[in-house]
Amino acid sequence: MKIKLFAATAVLVLGLAACGGEPPAPAPAPAAPVAEAPPPEPAPVATASVGETPADPVAFMKTRHDNYKDLGKNFKLMSDNNKLPAPDMAAVTAAAAKVKEYAGQMGTWFPPGTGPEAGETKAKAIVWTERADFDAKLADLQTEVDKLVTAAGTDAAAFKAQFGPTGGKCKACHDKFREEEKK
Repeated sequence: MKIKLFAATAVLVLGLAACGGEPPAPAPAPAAPVAEAPPPEPAPVATASVGETPADPVAFMKTRHDNYKDLGKNFKLMSDNNKLPAPDMAAVTAAAAKVKEYAGQMGTWFPPGTGPEAGETKAKAIVWTERADFDAKLADLQTEVDKLVTAAGTDAAAFKAQFGPTGGKCKACHDKFREEEKK
């Protein structure tokens, strides 16, 4: 009896194997995730060595103006989010990082020959004549921006607490070194 059962099972297994043809193909490997295109590189920042007049002061000044315009957009984004009960912390963190990047470069944005004598600028001539004070105010800004980047990476409450002091350091420089907007 056991032999008949064994033989029947063997025939059944062989029959099923013969009917099935080839073994099933292995499942395809999951597709590799498509990498997002990297963000475009920012335009080169206008810089010059300390004490060195750029080859094209007017073009240098335009780049400086464009950088400050972008800096202002990033500050506006943070200011708008600062007023919200639940800020978009991803946007705030990115904006704070951009402001930090610019704050780290600003010391090179005012070389000789790029003041009011070279063309239209909102920078007052005292940026160049009172450079030590300008540099001190810039160092204060950089310190506060570092704190802002850390706060933005922490939580909304920390960001909101640090946004005002950082903005105050920007204002301190504007009050002394930037021409008022003409209306």
